[in-house]
Amino acid sequence: MSLGTVPNALVVIAIVIAVLVRRLSWTELENSDADVWRGPVIVIGIGIYQLYDRHLGLGGAEITLLVVGAVVALVAGVATGRVAQVERRAGKVFYRLGIPGLGIMVAYLVVRLGLAGVGHLLGASVTTGGALMVSIGANLLTQSLVIQSKATHTVEEYTPQ
Repeated sequence: MSLGTVPNALVVIAIVIAVLVRRLSWTELENSDADVWRGPVIVIGIGIYQLYDRHLGLGGAEITLLVVGAVVALVAGVATGRVAQVERRAGKVFYRLGIPGLGIMVAYLVVRLGLAGVGHLLGASVTTGGALMVSIGANLLTQSLVIQSKATHTVEEYTPQ
């Protein structure tokens, strides 16, 4: 591991810990679109900047690993969002991932880090750092959108017509 990857690793670890702590406990879901996409889009933007800044020419193995990483992130995000628990309390909507969501998140991170390891073995350095941040951001954005959709349906179920 080079000195340049240490800050990336620390940022990714901090993001994952913060998200897990927040999403494992019951949290009020603000009904604002900005709350859904703001954090994940910032993470994706940082990752894209790092990818663009360091890797202008991509080979076949790198592109394949990036696509596989993106697909894994999106599938895990949808699955995690679908198992998230959403409740309405006193007119407000709350959510949490719960144990099934935690299991999916951990499995996703293990697979994603495994892809980074495969990329390292193949000499495709693009699969770490920025790509990892883009992948985690896409996962969180997908989760947030699915949870927001569930919350909207929960509110509609309880709204008198």
